[in-house]
Amino acid sequence: LGGADPYAGDKLGRLKLSLAGLRARDEVVLRECRRRGVPVATVMSGGYAADISDTVEIHCNTIRAARTVFADSSRQTV
Repeated sequence: LGGADPYAGDKLGRLKLSLAGLRARDEVVLRECRRRGVPVATVMSGGYAADISDTVEIHCNTIRAARTVFADSSRQTV
């Protein structure tokens, strides 16, 4: 997806997205992948927030978004 760098609290990123904004981005991307039948893999990337709990929350939210989007999917996952 896009990692944690766009977070407003990230020391290196400059896009200034909120936690909710990052989650919404993840859901949009994941929904489009699902709609198009594109396989998705995720890894943790980025994350230089002053508060490490924000970085953890960002990465957990990506997994939560995937769970929300793919929860009712009939596709097999590996």
